[in-house]
Amino acid sequence: MLGRLLALAVLCLFSIAGWAVTPEELLNNLRSRMIDQGSDRGALIRSFPTHSQSYTYDQALAIIAFSEAGDRKSARTLIKAVTKLILPDGSLYFSYNLDGTSIYPSEGDKRFAGAVAWMAIALSQYQNAFDTDEFRDVNTKILTFLAGEMKTLSLKGAPYSALRFNPSDVAGNGWDERNTAALEHNLDAYSAFTGFAALNPGQTWEKEISSLRSFSLAMWDNGRSHFWSGANIESGSINKSEYYLDNQTWSLLALEKKYLAGIDSSEALKANCESLYVEHEGVTGFMDSRPSNGQRAAGFVWSEGTLGQILAMKKNEALFRKKESCEKKNADDFLKSVEKMAKSDGGIAYATTTSNPDFTTASSVAGTAWMYFAKVGFNPFELKAQARSVASQKPKTSRRGQ
Repeated sequence: MLGRLLALAVLCLFSIAGWAVTPEELLNNLRSRMIDQGSDRGALIRSFPTHSQSYTYDQALAIIAFSEAGDRKSARTLIKAVTKLILPDGSLYFSYNLDGTSIYPSEGDKRFAGAVAWMAIALSQYQNAFDTDEFRDVNTKILTFLAGEMKTLSLKGAPYSALRFNPSDVAGNGWDERNTAALEHNLDAYSAFTGFAALNPGQTWEKEISSLRSFSLAMWDNGRSHFWSGANIESGSINKSEYYLDNQTWSLLALEKKYLAGIDSSEALKANCESLYVEHEGVTGFMDSRPSNGQRAAGFVWSEGTLGQILAMKKNEALFRKKESCEKKNADDFLKSVEKMAKSDGGIAYATTTSNPDFTTASSVAGTAWMYFAKVGFNPFELKAQARSVASQKPKTSRRGQ
């Protein structure tokens, strides 16, 4: 009897109505989270209903989702708020209070490169979806900041240039963000620069694109057939103490076929399956990370990460004409399972129950937006081909901003 009651309690964590959620329901959830800033200052997205923060990454995800859906009004409203918050050097804080103030820099100078790069991705997705230059100068400012954060390093005696984690060291973390290059952030920036260059003739950012791609591919380990998480800029040592889910999936989503063909990208998906596959609270999916050697923590399903795995599996299938599966489950099987994480507000829980303080069972922007991407088959790292008039194909002149 106790076991049945516990199982019922777990199911009640999620609001399940046939476990099917539609793209429009997901978009409606994102719209319901928009907090108007007043005085025509746009809106910030509430990342979780349980606290009053708007994470820059989540703001970017919502802009991308609305742009993909053709909802220009919602996307533009979110971007307008960003234009009021961007710092003079083109950076953004990691998160903001819902009134537009921020706990940063008083609680640390957190301007993490990945979150800033995602905003650049979002602005290019908006430009592509609506064929407009409206926020191109804002994007140029952000990209100029990111270009200035590229630092030289040596990996196995060869020279590289990579995007560092943060302009300042954040006290209390036990490591120096100024001296760390994270693969994830470099992939984000790679997509940001390549997307902008594709839309704006003459603004190629060739040096940055080539450097970001080279560093990212250098994180591939031929012996282990997976990507490592990053490197120390000063020493050039690659971090091999941890294994991360999205280092594999985001590499597959961000990099083009000709570069993925040089590695066995299916092996990266297989590594995720072997290391991070989880069955928990009636949901099958993937957790975020584990130590490279030793016992992993108690398993939980991370919605955002699992949905990224789903999209990576589908991209790899489309590129290389091979079926991808994990524990005899294909991408659609995992998608149906993550739908069980739908909450009563129409959003997607960030994770199943876990003691990890970085994860919550609350409805999340990240889970909801990535569920939307998976539902409509959209890769946020890439620009979707759009039908354009002949006039709109003419090169547009603008200042690169460097």
